[in-house]
Amino acid sequence: MESSGNTFSDSWHLVSSLRLTLRATVAVQRQIYRGEKWYVLHDPFNNMFFRLSPEAYRFVSHLGADKNVEAVWLESMEQFPDSTPGQEEVVKLLGQLYSMNLLSAEVPPDSKRLFERYERNRQKELKSKLLSFMFFRVPLFDPEPLLQKFSRLIAMIVSPAGFAVWLAVVLWALKLVAEHADTAFSKAQGVLSPDNIFLLYLALIMVKAIHEFGHAAVCHRYGGEVHTMGAMFMMLTPLPYVDATSSWSFRSRWHRALVGGAGMLAEIFVAALAAFYWAASGEGLLHALAYNIMFVASVSTVIFNVNPLLRFDGYYILSDLIDIPNLHQRADGHLQHLIEGKLFGCQDSHSPTREAREQVELTVYGILSWAYRVMVSAGIILFVADRWLIIGLLIAVVGGALWILKPSIQYLVYLFSSPKLQRCRRRALGVVFLPLILFLLFAAFVPMPRHVMAPGILEPEPYMQVSSGAPGYVTRLLVAPGSVVRAGQPLMVMENRELDYLIMQADGKVDELSAMERNALQNVIADISPVRSQLDAALENASELRNMQEQLTVKAAAEGRWVPARKETLVGRWFDRGEYLGSILGEKGYRFSAVVSQDDASEVFEEKPYGIEVRLWGEAGAMIPVNRVRLIPFQQDRLPSAALGWMGGGAIAVSQDQAKGGGRTAAEPFFLVQAAMPSPLPVKAFNGRSGRIRFSLAYQPLLVQWGRKISQLFQKRYHQ
Repeated sequence: MESSGNTFSDSWHLVSSLRLTLRATVAVQRQIYRGEKWYVLHDPFNNMFFRLSPEAYRFVSHLGADKNVEAVWLESMEQFPDSTPGQEEVVKLLGQLYSMNLLSAEVPPDSKRLFERYERNRQKELKSKLLSFMFFRVPLFDPEPLLQKFSRLIAMIVSPAGFAVWLAVVLWALKLVAEHADTAFSKAQGVLSPDNIFLLYLALIMVKAIHEFGHAAVCHRYGGEVHTMGAMFMMLTPLPYVDATSSWSFRSRWHRALVGGAGMLAEIFVAALAAFYWAASGEGLLHALAYNIMFVASVSTVIFNVNPLLRFDGYYILSDLIDIPNLHQRADGHLQHLIEGKLFGCQDSHSPTREAREQVELTVYGILSWAYRVMVSAGIILFVADRWLIIGLLIAVVGGALWILKPSIQYLVYLFSSPKLQRCRRRALGVVFLPLILFLLFAAFVPMPRHVMAPGILEPEPYMQVSSGAPGYVTRLLVAPGSVVRAGQPLMVMENRELDYLIMQADGKVDELSAMERNALQNVIADISPVRSQLDAALENASELRNMQEQLTVKAAAEGRWVPARKETLVGRWFDRGEYLGSILGEKGYRFSAVVSQDDASEVFEEKPYGIEVRLWGEAGAMIPVNRVRLIPFQQDRLPSAALGWMGGGAIAVSQDQAKGGGRTAAEPFFLVQAAMPSPLPVKAFNGRSGRIRFSLAYQPLLVQWGRKISQLFQKRYHQ
């Protein structure tokens, strides 16, 4: 409770005659935050906490049945005129303490009406929790007797020796995982597959149960009591939770922070034990469960628990370490003060902070946490909608009503009717609506530049990739690497003895069916039709095999310079059919082969760009104009170069099967655009140099452009 507010209040007469006192069950704990003394009130019966400044606590501690609020305030003003809370703050303070059931008093009806707004606020909080269908809790049992029973074991674990054991086990497990890193990362791609969902959820339940017991154990170790453990429903998914809020009364901030981090430490230890079993075992149910435990403990810890921008473990740890209790509420309060005081010009607005450093911290935290909550909420909705469209749409509708529509209505009510804005309402309305209206008019009617960007690479013109027409071993190179070859010139000879055997077998089958055909013509004329069908198939198979045999002699498809696929010798290496052997690089100039996504292809194909230019990485300042492009009007999935895909450092998603296409198979089909480059080029050119091509399209207002992007997103993700 920070000191702010007016010295006198219009509601003072409703509380001045009351005789109030703190309940006998309320315990008082003195704590130090950032070198300043504070007092924490804690009622163990309702598990309520309330923090008071020394000035506010001095006033509250003098309340009693022998004198009324007016007398206590006058005495305080006489003794401490500069630090005594004003009447407005006293009214607010007493209302909050009364609504939290920390005060004992017989309150007359007139004064009860004053406190009704604080009670309504509590009811609103409860109602919002009930409406928060994606997050609610159900208490199940009291873990305190169990913790008492294992107190000695907990004391041994939560000790320097216990930490040494934890550190040794975790480091050893990290070493094992690093040794099997390829397998670990490849398995992560299938962790959300339908046949793994049950094991993933089972691992989640196990890990989170241990996580919550970790909080409870450390809280118990330092003198706190834990009386509630139950199920928390997040996204309609039941998960365990524990109420360790008694740690808030600990004097040591390090003890409070350790309670906040105990769950993550327990998770990591269990993940380390699971890593030992996973690395030592073969494929099986327990092996898969161990991997899911490792995955859950790492991903959930990074995305949720350790992240201080969400109100999970990392949030409370940060709050304790930087000595800012109620960090989230104070950040929201400070942002509201910045809006009301700085933007709206309200003179009565007060910041909950006392120093400039804390103002900066709360401003940064408030903005980042708000942005991250929006991002996570949108990500969860999209994730669910991708798998269960109807459920995702339902969550999006209800979530939009709760997170967008309802707050918007409340904000409008606040702008038009809040007493706090009575003196600055005109400016507040102007600050909010004038920029909004101007922005909407600008976005709806002012044409803005529109571009389509596509990654690509430089290729010689002509450029031909040489692939094996048949599987086999390379036995002889006919042309040295780097030599100039003509079209149709043999480059290398391959051998496949199995193919020779298959041709002999196919010829034998043809001879057999030819004999059967002659026999049918002489004896059973009715058998001629099926025999001829089989003979035609056998002849086609033999012809295809001979064609493959001819392609064992690899020939150049165009004139140019021969560059093999590998610097080392190709002789003795096996190549599958269609595998890349090398390239024929022309010497007539260069072209730029760009990969255009399906979303942008319609704009490039249907509209005539008024400007096309290429920029190469490393020389972004050198713009290369393009006068002629060729749009290849069919979808492809093989990238011109692996350098454009994720595996080669590019921006295009490639197939999850890393063995497929050598990192050149795109995850989604695309269209290929080839731009003829001017000669000579104004930059240093070589085969495979990457860059981007930009198509400048007709100007359109921003709302039109955004509408198209949103429509494309729905069509792409949900095929609507």
